[in-house]
Amino acid sequence: MNVKYFVYLIIGLFVYLIIPRPVVAAGEFSADYEVAYAVAPTGTTIVTHQITLTNKLTNLYAREYSIVFDSTRIKNIIAYDNGGQISPEISQKEGKTEIKLHFNTQVVGVGKKLTFSLRFENDDVAQKLGSIWEVHIPGIASDADLSSYYTSLSVPTSFGPTAYMSPPPAEGKRWNLRQMTQGGVSVAYGNQQQFLLNLSYYIQNPSVTGSSVEIALPPDTAYQKVTIASLNPTPKEIVRDPDGNWLARYSLGPGQKEDVVARLYVALSVNPRPGWTDTVDIAAITRPQRYWESTDPTIIAAAKTLKTPQDIYRYVIDTLSYDYDRVNQTPIRKGARAALASPTQSICMEFTDLFIALSRAAGIPSREIVGYAYTTNTKLRPLSLVADVLHSWPEYYDNERQLWIPVDPTWADTTGGIDYFTKLDFNHITFAINGEKSDYPYAAGFYRRPDKSSRDVSVTFADIIPQSQEKPLDISIGFPGTVIAGFETKGNVTIGNRSTTSIQNVAISVQSTPVDVALYKTEELMPPFSTISLPVSLTIGQYFSGGTGRILVTAGDQQSRHEFTIRPTYWLLLPAGVIITVVGAVLLLFLKRPKPKS
Repeated sequence: MNVKYFVYLIIGLFVYLIIPRPVVAAGEFSADYEVAYAVAPTGTTIVTHQITLTNKLTNLYAREYSIVFDSTRIKNIIAYDNGGQISPEISQKEGKTEIKLHFNTQVVGVGKKLTFSLRFENDDVAQKLGSIWEVHIPGIASDADLSSYYTSLSVPTSFGPTAYMSPPPAEGKRWNLRQMTQGGVSVAYGNQQQFLLNLSYYIQNPSVTGSSVEIALPPDTAYQKVTIASLNPTPKEIVRDPDGNWLARYSLGPGQKEDVVARLYVALSVNPRPGWTDTVDIAAITRPQRYWESTDPTIIAAAKTLKTPQDIYRYVIDTLSYDYDRVNQTPIRKGARAALASPTQSICMEFTDLFIALSRAAGIPSREIVGYAYTTNTKLRPLSLVADVLHSWPEYYDNERQLWIPVDPTWADTTGGIDYFTKLDFNHITFAINGEKSDYPYAAGFYRRPDKSSRDVSVTFADIIPQSQEKPLDISIGFPGTVIAGFETKGNVTIGNRSTTSIQNVAISVQSTPVDVALYKTEELMPPFSTISLPVSLTIGQYFSGGTGRILVTAGDQQSRHEFTIRPTYWLLLPAGVIITVVGAVLLLFLKRPKPKS
């Protein structure tokens, strides 16, 4: 047979993306695939390819098959065709494994089929991270010679419940050709991921007078619950800003320096917490900011055709390319406008800034999250911020659900199309939220000593999150013990969260008798060690004859009361009357005193 009729069908896998690449066989064959992923309890995955090649011409046949994986953790490779077992040629280079098969049989003739199988074990498909099992199945590139492509997955019951499956299989329990060419399959099993954070903050007051300095602690969000195990030294107060940040404030003397060490537990979920809603100031969260030039003509022009957050997400991925060389330097944040001007030189900051600028130009509230994203493969899921290797990603506000929705266009780009829009994962930990300002507050990892080389951010998995043993709320009533009828009396009520976690939707009521102040308030969220102060004032009618009054404060399921004595208005005259009486008596005695005889 003439050598020109020897055909090589080559299929490559680059960055978790299967790319069929016929060398001289384009249009010569059609290919049907059945690919099964069977995950063992240990995480090792048996991958089986059942492939059928159908000849489209009379005088050509397939002689070889080659596939390249972006992994060196492939082993126990077995292949068969109709002629029996095939001895694979295996080579590894630059972190990749190439498997080449030479067929035992040659099938010639229009419509004739060559069926063969390839089986191997791969330790990179499934991995357990903390309490969560993650499975990533590579997608494939679109190719006219692909007639069908079906993928199935089986995992042991010990993995637990399915947290998410993106995308869900379209045909029963199988993903079809259309789905596989639109990106890979990402599946997670488990309920909640738990982390232990050890964070260091170096703060200083360079002024010659006392000053207040604040740091941003990882806050609660719809997907994140934070427990403070320890915070040394103890801050003066912790407040929650309009973006939801937890700001711990310290009073520092002139020139004082301080090392703050925080030890926290974080529980992450992929679904929002029950009952959680986010409120936003639309004007504040859509205005242009430094790095988010939403009024720039270039940004406005690009945003005109983008109607939804998903349109913007897709545009950012299609427009920008991740620059792995730049991340190894000390990257300077460029902003959205500069990202469009040099789209191939982008890292997570540019993906995030462009998404936010385009969203705000389209009138969609959006903001930036700076935090830590746990990953075991920084090539597929890179961490781009130099300050202790942090990561950034955007959120947009869903007005119907009243929730901030996190997305990650950076990882969508670097993983070859894995969906980070319809769900995120169990790995993104929020350190700080930048919404009303594009560059404040700073996240943990940015408060470094100038002479310190060690890391200020340590993130490890946690098995158990300790529960607070304290009563969650402390109520203090500051009010006089005596009230004079006819005069206004003022005081205050202070409610403090003394637990190690936040308290959501704290219902507060202040009531009093015989005159009811009737104060009612619901605090959306109280961070640990935070306080709320409410002024209280009441005026009892001036004709009141006296008696006892009471203030009752209810916060959550706790109550505190304060009793006071009511004095009639004329009671104020009693001290003056007593004084007049005493003075009069003294004078009378003095006047009646016998005069001495001469």
